[in-house]
Amino acid sequence: MAKETYIKARARLLSELAAKNYPTKPALKVPQVAFDSDQGHTIFFHTQAVYLDAHSTFIDIRGMTCEAFLEEVGRVLAIRERVR
Repeated sequence: MAKETYIKARARLLSELAAKNYPTKPALKVPQVAFDSDQGHTIFFHTQAVYLDAHSTFIDIRGMTCEAFLEEVGRVLAIRERVR
């Protein structure tokens, strides 16, 4: 079976995140989600890449569940905190 395309995965994740009450902006040129408004973190869905704030991540969203995606974003934030 072929892997889900990035565009379909992005649309699915944005929809699922909106259903979980995350503020989403899917109509922008670079769709985005306010991940942690208290800390000011934003997830940007660029073409074929996911950015957390201004930094690219190594998250491949194709076929990834919403829960797994949120866990990966949490791991990226945890790594950043340890490096600081």
